[in-house]
Amino acid sequence: MEISFIIPVYNGEKFIRRCIRAIRRWEREEQIEILIIDDGSVDSTGKICDEEAAEDGRIKVYHIENCGQGLARNYGLRAASGKYICFADADDWSDTDSIYRLWKQAEDVRADVVMGSYYRVNGETREWVHAAGEGLMKREGTAAETGLYHKVKTESMFGYVWNKLYRRQFLREHDIWMDDIRSMNMEDFLFNMKVWSHYPVFYCMDCPVCYYVTDHASTTRKSDPQIHTKSVNMICSLVSYLEGEGVLEENLDMVVPLIMRSFCWSMIKNIPFEGKSLRRLEERAGTFAYAAETEKALGTAKASEQLKTLPSALQRWFYLFCMCALKRKLIKIISLFFYICYPLMKRYVSAVLK
Repeated sequence: MEISFIIPVYNGEKFIRRCIRAIRRWEREEQIEILIIDDGSVDSTGKICDEEAAEDGRIKVYHIENCGQGLARNYGLRAASGKYICFADADDWSDTDSIYRLWKQAEDVRADVVMGSYYRVNGETREWVHAAGEGLMKREGTAAETGLYHKVKTESMFGYVWNKLYRRQFLREHDIWMDDIRSMNMEDFLFNMKVWSHYPVFYCMDCPVCYYVTDHASTTRKSDPQIHTKSVNMICSLVSYLEGEGVLEENLDMVVPLIMRSFCWSMIKNIPFEGKSLRRLEERAGTFAYAAETEKALGTAKASEQLKTLPSALQRWFYLFCMCALKRKLIKIISLFFYICYPLMKRYVSAVLK
């Protein structure tokens, strides 16, 4: 068995059949399995999945009590038998020809992770979100390998799990699992940071493997009043994990920009839904400023140096300003800054958070 496709789904009757049938187009000699985790759906999702399984012996459907996307993915990981894991979100659909190219590249270079690019779908519009480059990505290596690393490490593309193939044995060897999405956000990025901390052979390809749909109830288009708490929970989990593995210091070049990115996103995400409120901004800024793990990561002697390799000078200076304000607990100042400059912050969303 070469690839195990893992699809968690909750109340996805409107789009799950499209997702499944896109993967069913795989007609190559290399064997695949399609593991669908029905996460306690109360609509007709389970029935649709069972119908698809009756038509295709490669499909296995597991009906479980609702536990959230992260834990549902873990259920699939435990059931998987493929050499590689490919996660798919039920509201998107995959390009199996491109996934085959990722699989072939993984075999050719013996990669532990191969990352592809994707299409961003909004209604009838499809935008190819290109990868920053192609080739091996390393923190220490040739100029091309390290250059690609510094371009990719803080991009949204690095954080997603549905544009990658993971060698299953690598995940098992290092006991890497998903976290509970109900208590944190950016669980995909957390998963990939865990993977990266164990020095995988990581290959990048500018090959669009997924159609990422954003024109319905996407998490980026819904209010999340607890986003600051969930973001800090994710950071706490990441810092604790890296400390436990003894690799926090060497991963600060990814952790520090991630903290600043999460902070900025937490400050501005809900404004379109809630309106501007200085009180709410101060509450969210304070949650970041006083979290022990955030203080620990930003309080290191070389924290500011971790921003120097970011590709954008504007982003470097903006993150540095925010980091200094958080370290000095200048809650009112940084909150007022976001309150006044919100119109400019929307450019940050469109330019960085694709």
